[in-house]
Amino acid sequence: MFFSFSQNRSILAIDFIDVHVHLVGGRGDNVDYEGAVDAALEVMNRIGIEKAIIMSPPQIPSVDGYDYSAFIDALNENKDRFLFLGGGGSLNVLLHKYRDKSLITKEIKREFRKLAVKTLKDGAIGFGEMASLHISAVSGHPYEFVPADHPLLKILADVAAQFDVPIDLHMDATSKEMPTPFRFKDADNPDNLPATIPALKKLLAHNLKAKIVWAHGGSDPLGSMSASLISSLMDKYPNLYVSLRVVGGRAPMFNKILSFGEIEPVWSKLFNRHPDRFVIGSDSFFISPDIKGAGPGAQFGRRNIQKLKATKYFLSLLPSDIALKISKENAMKIYKIE
Repeated sequence: MFFSFSQNRSILAIDFIDVHVHLVGGRGDNVDYEGAVDAALEVMNRIGIEKAIIMSPPQIPSVDGYDYSAFIDALNENKDRFLFLGGGGSLNVLLHKYRDKSLITKEIKREFRKLAVKTLKDGAIGFGEMASLHISAVSGHPYEFVPADHPLLKILADVAAQFDVPIDLHMDATSKEMPTPFRFKDADNPDNLPATIPALKKLLAHNLKAKIVWAHGGSDPLGSMSASLISSLMDKYPNLYVSLRVVGGRAPMFNKILSFGEIEPVWSKLFNRHPDRFVIGSDSFFISPDIKGAGPGAQFGRRNIQKLKATKYFLSLLPSDIALKISKENAMKIYKIE
């Protein structure tokens, strides 16, 4: 599915807040987050993205990762356009370092909570990107798994509830253990993937004041993150929200929102049932022009424009009141954006 702004003037009129954005600024001596911010601003101005919430991808102990401290200075000159989440390169690293729950001591719990609070004091408006099941999509893109009801995620939920901030959760959905799909066999995944939905229910029930923003709705790589599942969970758990990663018709994903130029009826029904529970999270990767290479961030970055055009088109198809909620109002309430 291809989109042309010139064919639909109404698409241009719908600006939105993007709650799930990454910057690729390099490592070591070759760091340029200012260039990544400039790349982001150019697209934001052209597409009509009013504000973007920046976060690091969810990282693991074996990778030389980064968190908000790497890019916060680059955001400072554009505070009216950028906010940030923290923890993807720090809290998530600890979470997966102690994926074996038997290793967790009272001291580790205390230090994890202390780091979470510090992240908010440093200016983060929530936590993310945190990973429960994160399948490896390409080589160099890490496989990660801890159940969503892991003790450290429960601590994070309690901190999020205390300070009224959200947790951005990457959890690829599986209703039961399943073989890894063939298209992901050459990445870094195990032969079988664990069930994730039962533990998500436990996390949601643990603290109903903790806002969990389940990422990547509408572009499900495994087949279980359906509109009907989301609807049933939202009916039961008032603290569940979903960020939408809208993709075009050719994207190799399940449970897509758009089909043959229209919103799938099951999704339309869900947006009408829970209009206050969805936000836009494009999962765009904006890359400094000084960064060379073909790593996962560069590969994902090539998909930015197609996803963002699909997002604009999707918003143009919604009833105006629901479009306003999903494009801006819900994000402003969930993330407390002025």
